Amino acid sequence: MILNVFEESSIKNHKLPEEWQSQASLDELLDFLQTNWEQRGVFYEDGKINSRQQFLTFIGQKGIRTNNYIGTIVFKGQQLNIFPKMFREDKYDSDTSNLDLKHLMRNLVVWLDYCTKISYPYISISTDLDDSTDLRDLFVSLYVRYVKAAIDHGFYYRYEEQNEDCSSIKGKIDIKDYFTKKYPNGLLNSFRCSFSTFEFDNALNRIIKYTCKELYNEASKPNQKIIRNILSRLNDVSDVKCSPHDCDKIRLSRLHKQYGIILSMSKMFLLNKTSTYNVDDTESFCFLFPSELLFEGFIGGFIAESLSGKANVRLQASDTSLVDDIIISDTSYGAAFTLRNDIFVKMVDGRCFVLDTKYKPIDRIENTVDSFIAIQQQVSIDDLRQIREYAFKRNLKAGFLLYPIFRFEDLSEPQVVLLKGNIIVEGEKHNIDVYVIRIPFIFEEDIEATKQKLAQCLENIFH
Repeated sequence: MILNVFEESSIKNHKLPEEWQSQASLDELLDFLQTNWEQRGVFYEDGKINSRQQFLTFIGQKGIRTNNYIGTIVFKGQQLNIFPKMFREDKYDSDTSNLDLKHLMRNLVVWLDYCTKISYPYISISTDLDDSTDLRDLFVSLYVRYVKAAIDHGFYYRYEEQNEDCSSIKGKIDIKDYFTKKYPNGLLNSFRCSFSTFEFDNALNRIIKYTCKELYNEASKPNQKIIRNILSRLNDVSDVKCSPHDCDKIRLSRLHKQYGIILSMSKMFLLNKTSTYNVDDTESFCFLFPSELLFEGFIGGFIAESLSGKANVRLQASDTSLVDDIIISDTSYGAAFTLRNDIFVKMVDGRCFVLDTKYKPIDRIENTVDSFIAIQQQVSIDDLRQIREYAFKRNLKAGFLLYPIFRFEDLSEPQVVLLKGNIIVEGEKHNIDVYVIRIPFIFEEDIEATKQKLAQCLENIFH
């Protein structure tokens, strides 16, 4: 069964796959998601300290509710695809019959290509992943291309500790072994030694080889071709069955930081494949991304590319504080309550801009009373106060709130509204305006056309 739903949707128990409906199965699904939640750092850092999974909300045997995470959950052979709420044609749209996982994947690839929170040091995913057949294959594609690129850059060697009997002393001799075992038995020229050798056949390469072999049968033909190339180049590495726990034992130096994501993804694949809830190797996996983080990262990356050479763009800029100083008993402890700006832009001419992305749907902006009412109802007062505080702390006269638009919306009219106002500090008024701007986020067949529309929406901010 394949079930397509939007974010923030409730699914009643009787509409779930039959294999999920019992309380025991829901408990198993919760445990499975918890394992994947704890490994989400493989792909992104969301800043959340919650120890309990946030992918789905469980409402007992009444069903489940999707949260702000998009992607795919496959459990006990049944598939749940979670689509962005902005894939709706309008806020009242509940029709999921036309949702296409390939469309979601295409958007995900574009977003990740721009998302500055996720590092892709060697590959251009927008061109390499177009042929992925499903979301899992997309991540297999990422993995094998990471591995191939790392090997192309240079084989991974590391010092491995060896313990063996030698005819001459090498490294550190085991004195106790020599006098209690070797000497009494007349083995005067045999020494038990501990020493390090610079090995290609090491623990990390064994993990990579084992992971690639495990992925081979499930991979698409293009990925199988890459895996065969990798395995041929790792031919001198021992075939050893590896577990997720083996990945935790590896410590990488700064010289080999490019292997960090490979190690993490190896662990993720091994975790998914060794789930106790799998009947076979292929029926349970979970790949979910936080939509709010994707929206922020994509817009930040798009702005950075658009202003390349003209500005410095930072995400989650945290060089200002809400409180300038904390004083206890005449002792000054300094600034506190760090402010984190979603996107901070500093132009080469010195002009600065602070922007906050708000992954929330708001109505189309038109020159009507309805839009006037909608702005008051849908733009959060807390968001307004926050962006004004950000602007004030940076001595700016304006801040910008960026909201996504739904699919297929016509952008023939500017989706911008100016909220004029001020902030009062120590009895003094400081005029700080807020611009609410609706921008495209969903890509259809003509990706370049959508990029042009987005560039036009952002152009007036930085002119």
